[in-house]
Amino acid sequence: MKNETRLKIKISEAATNRYLSNTRFTIQSLADSLDMSAKDIFDLFPNRRSILDYFYESRMILYKDSLSTLEDYHEFSLSEKLNHLFLTLLDSFEEHREFTLVTYKEMVALDRRRNAFRRLFKEELKKIFNDDPQITRSSCIIQNELLWKSILLQFHGLIAFWANDSSRMRENSMALADKWSSFIEEIFYTKIIDKGFDLGKYLWMNSSLSKCMTSDNFNVPSLCGRDQKYQEKKNE
Repeated sequence: MKNETRLKIKISEAATNRYLSNTRFTIQSLADSLDMSAKDIFDLFPNRRSILDYFYESRMILYKDSLSTLEDYHEFSLSEKLNHLFLTLLDSFEEHREFTLVTYKEMVALDRRRNAFRRLFKEELKKIFNDDPQITRSSCIIQNELLWKSILLQFHGLIAFWANDSSRMRENSMALADKWSSFIEEIFYTKIIDKGFDLGKYLWMNSSLSKCMTSDNFNVPSLCGRDQKYQEKKNE
């Protein structure tokens, strides 16, 4: 991770604490808390809102950075990769729980602007699904923007569950993330649809109906069954 990125993350995390003390904190007060100059912060961020937005964007950056420490990540199944994504984000939000509880809905879930966290989240989903060789052929037809938005919406639901989770170390939230990841894997790993397509193709290619339908005289019903014999006698 670049030093500039680390500094931006440090500033954004400090800003979450300032926000909880005063939602209208100044850049100067933030700079003072970091023993920096306001100019140094303005060199990296145009305004206060961009700093707070970067906090959420940086959660995805930290997640990506965590992948470099997993030597066997490429061997993970779909559910394991999704679970790692969900739990890494939950852990990161846990460190700034109060700020997340206060701002997630407004700054992420309901934000009408081009939101960096949502964009990076969906990009990571695409990569996870595209890189998985065990996903069935038939499921490729539903790997689209609607799917990414659906999983993102479910993640918003996971955050809402986590926000009200009073279990020890948020164990219930972790269990929900695990069950959700396993459910998604079951959908995309199942071979039933693929086998159904293969069976249908085989029956079509080897049935008398296929032979009739693919005949050069398709429009002449007499080529099928007894009508063919009738046509031959008629031609004599």
